[in-house]
Amino acid sequence: MNKVLLISNKVYHYRINNYNYLYHRFREDGTAFSVLTDEAQPVDFEVSVPVTVRKPSLFSTLRFIRQEKPGCIILFLHLKDRIIFPLMIYCRLSKIPVIYWNFGIDLSDPEARVKNFLYRRLHGLANAIVLYSPMERICIRPKHHAKVFVANNTINMTDAENLTVSGNILKEKFGVREKYIVLFVGRIIGAKKVDVLLRCFRDRDDIAVVIAGKGLPDELQKQIHAHANYYYLGEIKYDKAEIAKIYQAADVVCIPGNVGLAIVEAFFWGKPVVTLKREHNSPEIWYLKEGENGYIAQDEKDMELKISNLLSDRDLYQRFSVRARETALTDAHISMMYEGFRRAVASVTKGT
Repeated sequence: MNKVLLISNKVYHYRINNYNYLYHRFREDGTAFSVLTDEAQPVDFEVSVPVTVRKPSLFSTLRFIRQEKPGCIILFLHLKDRIIFPLMIYCRLSKIPVIYWNFGIDLSDPEARVKNFLYRRLHGLANAIVLYSPMERICIRPKHHAKVFVANNTINMTDAENLTVSGNILKEKFGVREKYIVLFVGRIIGAKKVDVLLRCFRDRDDIAVVIAGKGLPDELQKQIHAHANYYYLGEIKYDKAEIAKIYQAADVVCIPGNVGLAIVEAFFWGKPVVTLKREHNSPEIWYLKEGENGYIAQDEKDMELKISNLLSDRDLYQRFSVRARETALTDAHISMMYEGFRRAVASVTKGT
C-alpha cells in the first residue's frame, strides 16, 4: 500500500476533521494517509487519521520519515518553519516525491522580494504544488504550471449534512428582537474589518447586527453597547450543532475584510455573503460569485445598500440562498479538496 505523509505545523481542529475525510478517501483508493505535526489542537470528535505529534526537530522528522518510508510527502509548512528547506532537499536527494501545499506566496505581502525569491526556490524543489484556489496560479511562474494542482480550501461539512436545526437561538437565547439579522462569525482580528460592519445599520429597528467570535476590542464593545440593535455573543465554542443554530437564525453573513473559511459554513446553511472589495483577500473569496450567492461591495455605503436590498427583496434573497447552498455542495465540498490531493499524489507517484 502506498503511503502519503503530511508534515504540518500546528493542526487546528477543523483541519483534523478535514484529514479524517482525506484518510478515509485515500484508504478507499488503496493509500495510507497520515499526519506528522509539532502540535495538534484538542478535539471532541473521533480522530480516524493517524496523527503523530513530535517536536519540530529536523533530525526527529528525518528519523520518522526513514521509519515510515512514505511513498510521497506533502509539506504544509511556512517559511518561518526552518526545517522546510532541509526537508525539501532531503526528499529530493532520497528520491521521495514532495508536494508543497500553500498559497504559493505570501498573499498579504505579494511584493516581498526576498520572500518571493525563497518561495520560488520551494516551487522549483517541489515535485508538485497544491494551491488553495485557482486564483493563486498567477503566483506561480509559468514554467511550473504543469505541476500545479488545486485542492479547494474548505471545511469538512459532511457530518452536518443530516443535521436538523430547529428554533431561533438568536431570538430565544440572546434576545435578538429585530426582523432581520446580519451576522459576523469568526476570530475578530484587524483583517476581518468588523469595525466597518459596526458603522452600518446603526439604531435600525428592523435589522440586527450580531457579532460572534473571540477578540472583540474594548472600543468596539463600547460601540455595540451604544446601539440597541447591536449584539455581541462572545466567543462561541466550535461545535457544528451550535454554530449551525447561529447561522440558521441569520439572514445575511457579512465579513467586510478577509472572508476566510466562514464563507463555507455560511453557504452551507444557505446564507448569502457580503464583503468589501479588497486588493488582497483570502483564497476562499473564489467561492463568492458576484450577484449570484453574494456581493463584493465597492465601499461601506455600497455594502450597507446591497445588504438592505437583499433583505427587502425576498425573491432575490431566495435565489442567492439557493445558489449559496449549491456552491457549498459543489466547489466548496471537501471532496474537491481530496480530488486535488489525489491528482497531485498520482502525478508524483505515477499513480492512476
